[in-house]
Amino acid sequence: MDNEQRPITGKLSIISYVHCGKCLRELPADMSPKEWASLEIGFTELGLQVWCKRHEVNVMHIDFQGQQHPARTTT
Repeated sequence: MDNEQRPITGKLSIISYVHCGKCLRELPADMSPKEWASLEIGFTELGLQVWCKRHEVNVMHIDFQGQQHPARTTT
């Protein structure tokens, strides 16, 4: 499928969130994971990484295997 058949929207389309497991275990009862999260997300030489600032640990590192993927980076 090309991008015309799969448009990359600027709207919230997340169907499964990524969280730090350590943060979820320490989540205060009066806060949501969204409020408690402290993540940095950015590009690496391999692809894209999600980093927990609170625990200084990798949450997810995606290897693009040298491939380029379409992306929408503006609002």
